[in-house]
Amino acid sequence: MSELKINVDNRVRLVAAALSVSDWVEKEQQLAGRHAVHPHAKQTRQYLADFDDHPLIHTLNELLGQETPLADLFTVAVRGSWPTFAVQDELPPAYADEALAGQLADFYVDTAVAAFFWADHSATWQEAERDLQGIFRTPLLIDFLGQLRGHPLEHDLIIVPNLLYPVRQSLVATTSQAYYLVLALPPAWGESSPWPFRDGVDWTLSEASRTLGQVILADTLSYLDESQQALLLHAAATLFLEQSIGEPAAMAYLVQTKKAQNLPGLPSLVDNLRDQFKAKRVDPLALFAA
Repeated sequence: MSELKINVDNRVRLVAAALSVSDWVEKEQQLAGRHAVHPHAKQTRQYLADFDDHPLIHTLNELLGQETPLADLFTVAVRGSWPTFAVQDELPPAYADEALAGQLADFYVDTAVAAFFWADHSATWQEAERDLQGIFRTPLLIDFLGQLRGHPLEHDLIIVPNLLYPVRQSLVATTSQAYYLVLALPPAWGESSPWPFRDGVDWTLSEASRTLGQVILADTLSYLDESQQALLLHAAATLFLEQSIGEPAAMAYLVQTKKAQNLPGLPSLVDNLRDQFKAKRVDPLALFAA
């Protein structure tokens, strides 16, 4: 039986911190538009500024230049132990030489980030952890994802707050036993810093279900075109909002997403997916059958 856990994971936090002095900072601004970051992200970047020539940062920049998915970097991290990053689970083939894992361990030691920086900012991370514990009080997300794909999850689900980088992107790192949802903060309007999770509950819930849906439904999504994939993931997020915090939040998400993403077919797909859930016969591909 899968379990849902909320915790700050130092392996995830170290990769996110390393990204703060990598090329990712500017790359993300170009991809997502100019945006503000959490004050702690600025402080992290300042603390690590003198380590931008570290071998790990050179490796990250090389991988980013090759368009390596960020999820791969976090996956390498969570498949190692803390703080040595000794490999505990089979690494993705591109990282099987364990070089990246070794550089993560060296970066941790060389920067002394835990002792001389994180120790002074623990309250900030504990606040984010408490926010998520309040939002995900029940295993509803696990149950929903299991129903969505037609059979229960075999992996535990660990939700990890990310106050650093990437700022505008949540992702899933994986091991043989768990999905690690690295959850970004809700974006604020204009140039304001991102909101705390507690001030963006609907965004947090929809982001979690949509991001995990990309992994949980990977096989199904491979049969759909890009527009159909977006429809399915947004329909699932709408239904999850409806089940978790009620119809008003779900309707607001549906209306906003339909307009912003130009998805006129979203309302009918949500209705059809809801019918499948009620009948306990969820078949996402059948939603697109001619």
